Amino acid sequence: MDKKSFYISILVITLTFAMTLLIKFYRPATAGDVNFDTFPLTIGDWQGTEDIVDPQVLELLNPQAIISATYVNSDGISIHLLFDFFSSEATFGGPHSPRNCLPGSGWVIKETVANNIVNANSVIPAGRFQLQMNKSKQVMDFWYITHYGETANDYIFKLYELLSALTFKPRDIAFVRFVADDSPQSLEALAEFQTLMLKEIYGHLPFE
Repeated sequence: MDKKSFYISILVITLTFAMTLLIKFYRPATAGDVNFDTFPLTIGDWQGTEDIVDPQVLELLNPQAIISATYVNSDGISIHLLFDFFSSEATFGGPHSPRNCLPGSGWVIKETVANNIVNANSVIPAGRFQLQMNKSKQVMDFWYITHYGETANDYIFKLYELLSALTFKPRDIAFVRFVADDSPQSLEALAEFQTLMLKEIYGHLPFE
């Protein structure tokens, strides 16, 4: 190897190492501070009760803001909403994939399907799990929100995180999860409830 090629190789290695450190440790400012103090527990025909989140879970996830609540309508149908936001400035924590968490808590994922949810003039590429624990059957709709878009795919989510790092955009993340019983009445109510909630969810986030 001649000297010129040697110096170019050293330069490439040095730049690669520097970029790796920058991506790993640089924390761009969050796009906006988020809190859910004004998040509604009453919306339309639904009345919500906020759930207590396990302190160990909070410590593990380290969200900037989180709400976990169970909403019930006048027909007695209940839907659980988990909605959390993770600041770009956080040095640890983040959303955990339900693909990993659910089996650990005893739920069996019987089927995974795409579930596009219409939101104003856009479509959210959500995922839907059909879940079972003993005789209990539920459905879960979920997705991640980033500055590069929404997805329910863990690999695409990681790609969005990488793109944010490479372009020095805020790595803010939100995670949304709805859980309802797997019955025709509950699924119909779930679709109606989501329509009501989407404006509130996105209205509390700093994403464009």
